[in-house]
Amino acid sequence: MTEGEVESGAGEEEIPSFPAEPNPFWKKNAEKLVGESISAVEDTAKQFVVVTGLLQGIYFHAIAFSDIKGAEGYSVLIYLAPLVLWLLSLIFAVMVLFRKKYEININSTRDSKEKFEDMVKIKYRYIRISGFLLILSFVALAVAFLHYLGIF
Repeated sequence: MTEGEVESGAGEEEIPSFPAEPNPFWKKNAEKLVGESISAVEDTAKQFVVVTGLLQGIYFHAIAFSDIKGAEGYSVLIYLAPLVLWLLSLIFAVMVLFRKKYEININSTRDSKEKFEDMVKIKYRYIRISGFLLILSFVALAVAFLHYLGIF
């Protein structure tokens, strides 16, 4: 037995390991995902702004021409809930689009990475809140609709 076989204990040869070469397709794909992450979140925010604006307009007109103008008590809250949730969703979607001033050391890759990650984290948090409020508004709209029909 050789000295290497004695050290391994079983007489097996060690299989040489080579670092895996990155697949160019996946590397390019990862670069694209990272590079477009902020614009993708901002595009989603723009869509949320359009959707909530349309929903608010349609709902406002539906209320304006309906017989629920004289609603009292908790009925007012039921009918206002979708509008309030759409407004909050709109506010968070617009906050995604606001530009924030960042002090950055252009020669530091670490600083650049940290600032980029901060930007993505904040924008992603706002768009998730906006999306959650938008979904919640559909629940409130369903409750308002069922209340209008006298079911709830």
